[in-house]
Amino acid sequence: MASLKIGIAGKPNAGKSTLFSSITGTMVAIGNYAFTTIEPNEGVGFMDTRCPHIDLNKKCNPRHGRCENGVRYVPVLMVDVPGLIEGSSTGKGMGNAFMDSLRDTTAIINLLDPVGEERNILSPDELKEEAEKTEEEIVSWFSSRFSSDWDKLVRKYAQVKVPLEDILLQKGGFFNLRLKDIREILSRHRFPDEIAKWTDDDRKEFSKVVMTEIKPIIRVVNKGDLIEKREDYVKNGFTIISSDYELSLEKAYSAGLISNLTDILPTEKANEKQRAALEMIRSSYEKGDMHRIFDVISDIIKNKLSRIVVYPVYDESKWTDKDGNVLPDAFIMTRGDTAEDLAFAVHTDIGNGFIRAINARSKMVIGRTYELQDSDVIRIVAKTK
Repeated sequence: MASLKIGIAGKPNAGKSTLFSSITGTMVAIGNYAFTTIEPNEGVGFMDTRCPHIDLNKKCNPRHGRCENGVRYVPVLMVDVPGLIEGSSTGKGMGNAFMDSLRDTTAIINLLDPVGEERNILSPDELKEEAEKTEEEIVSWFSSRFSSDWDKLVRKYAQVKVPLEDILLQKGGFFNLRLKDIREILSRHRFPDEIAKWTDDDRKEFSKVVMTEIKPIIRVVNKGDLIEKREDYVKNGFTIISSDYELSLEKAYSAGLISNLTDILPTEKANEKQRAALEMIRSSYEKGDMHRIFDVISDIIKNKLSRIVVYPVYDESKWTDKDGNVLPDAFIMTRGDTAEDLAFAVHTDIGNGFIRAINARSKMVIGRTYELQDSDVIRIVAKTK
């Protein structure tokens, strides 16, 4: 039940497949040569958030994802796209597969390799140049696809009065843009009121806005365990991770060597050598300049995408579904969404039959226009067929 899709993009050998494997627990081809990934890999990762069951003082029963020590891991769809090279936006290399796999992503991690061709560590300025090249390819790809058949579109609406936002939605729908997204862009930026007046520059600017504000690209530096002065990269706006560390921890968790992926505390099954390795990894993260990938994903969703997590229930007093499961579902919603939006997210029939909702925390009746808050527990009352 993953409602978001985050892409992992970057040049070949940036470590995308290793990171993808650590996030999803799915081993994919991992190799140090170009185009190890020859088609997009999809799997389910997780964002972490505080679970409301702590307030209820009852253990929850997640239908999807899991909950550990009061931390709820909510499913997020992840896609590892083929290695990006210069010209991918025009179909070079694995360009076509690259474009198709990015089409419906909600956000994109631009994974950067700090190790240069001479096996030296690239400076923040050098990495910035690498990041810009990748992002230029992504924006060029979007602009090219968005601008396709533009003359045909202009002719179609030459004699018909249709709101600009509705016309743009026809083009943007291919990329999972919503009417709400189009309206946000038009309210923040100046574009011609008539579609016939749009120039190449307008379409390019619109594409750039989409890939920065609606489908943000986040610069993440991999192989942070090899970087000595990580603070210099953090000052330049980079987020630092280590896909090798993440994969090692995922394997350790699967083998029962650590009890959870957050604390990195060895269990009795870990031998002395394994304990030493885990302690080395744990101490690296304690410095605070390198992040866990779950935290990065959560930051993207909560802060870059302005999303919140809401829990629909059937029984507002016990916070359960019809079968008595406590907080079984966690829905990722957009900040500003309403109770009615949640009803439609649960099921179209429930949205259409919406009568009222109940805030399970306050026990107050709320209307369809109630603005959802993070960690809300909501009962929807609806008339269904």
